[in-house]
Amino acid sequence: MIVAAAASLCYALLKADGVPRGAGVLHSECYVWQRSWDDAVRDAVRTVPEAMRGLAPLCAEIAWSGENATVAWPDVDLEALRSAGRPVTAVLRVGPREPKESVTAEVCKVAAEVVRRLRAGKVEPVELQIDFDCAESQLAGYRAWLAGLRSAVAPLPVLPTVLPSWLSRREFLKLARECGAYVLQVHATAVPRIDAAETTLCETEDARLWVEQAGKLGVPFRVALPTYTYRVAFAQSGKLLGIEAEGEPRAWPEGTVMRAFRPDAAKLAALIGDWNRDRPGCLTGLLWYRLPVATDSLNWRWPTLSAVMQGRAPSRGIRVEKSGVSPTDLVVFNDSEAEMALPPRIAVKAVTAVDGADGVGGYRAEAWENSVVFLRDEALAPARIPPGARHAIGWVRAGSEMQIQIQQP
Repeated sequence: MIVAAAASLCYALLKADGVPRGAGVLHSECYVWQRSWDDAVRDAVRTVPEAMRGLAPLCAEIAWSGENATVAWPDVDLEALRSAGRPVTAVLRVGPREPKESVTAEVCKVAAEVVRRLRAGKVEPVELQIDFDCAESQLAGYRAWLAGLRSAVAPLPVLPTVLPSWLSRREFLKLARECGAYVLQVHATAVPRIDAAETTLCETEDARLWVEQAGKLGVPFRVALPTYTYRVAFAQSGKLLGIEAEGEPRAWPEGTVMRAFRPDAAKLAALIGDWNRDRPGCLTGLLWYRLPVATDSLNWRWPTLSAVMQGRAPSRGIRVEKSGVSPTDLVVFNDSEAEMALPPRIAVKAVTAVDGADGVGGYRAEAWENSVVFLRDEALAPARIPPGARHAIGWVRAGSEMQIQIQQP
């Protein structure tokens, strides 16, 4: 309660500072961060909903070995980007290092090549975004990098992705004014801890304060918000072992503690609704990380993101569908807009005796005279089910109508 009261006071003080205010629905864009553009990614890009006004594909990533750069080039499908018919922000990711003058030319060369490749594929970018987690003490060197990049791709605008901790640095204000705009990232701003809350990936009260702080600077900015979950592996001592944000789960040593950190869709929707009604005038739009793809199990689906973009909490609901008679197949169906946890326990009661039952999909069946309980095995069943998806849990053979009770997690 004390922390919440302090946050509210800070917000009130920042908001009362005479900063020009704005209102209206915020323009939304979406990152396409996949390195490999398979059919699912291409389909997601081509069929992006009208409400998503722009796309920001990762076009190149620089890793460093001393002064030497290694460049990874995601296989961006330029035909799919053209088909989407949306403005394109080209994104260049630069790995950790000191932003020294000696490597400025290398970074500029890669940036120019990013733009050349897009234009060769008849995709004209509207800006180049640089994703570089610069140390606060090295912002002066980063300013020099950005000046070089602006020259390398002129007249294309060059925007940095910015961490909230930079906002209070004098050097950052110079950097922001020279760039003319920036993207404020309000997710994944701290190293994960084993005892942290699930929502620490993006705490909306922190985001609210950072946006007000950025608004005081008077430089136009957009806000980057999360749609993804990351799984974090910890040793039992609490030591961080690794992070999974995409793909299949890795094999971790025995005894590893796994935590999932995810955004709270309802809280983010409330935040968007508040910004649509009142916000700093220089907040001009939102960038969502990342594009919903049908095969991406660690990311929101479109129904969730669409609701949140409207400033509306996604609907929630889950039910069990029955099909067939003796045996009757049972399937969990998520008929809501939000990802839902699979029920840990589903009870089935029949008027007459149960002749048999079995569980599937990570559920086991325990049968009694005229009832069956399906219990989810956390090691075998997925923890959550996306909107519109179905998950079979088993079958029951009984000679009468059945009543089903779902235990919510």
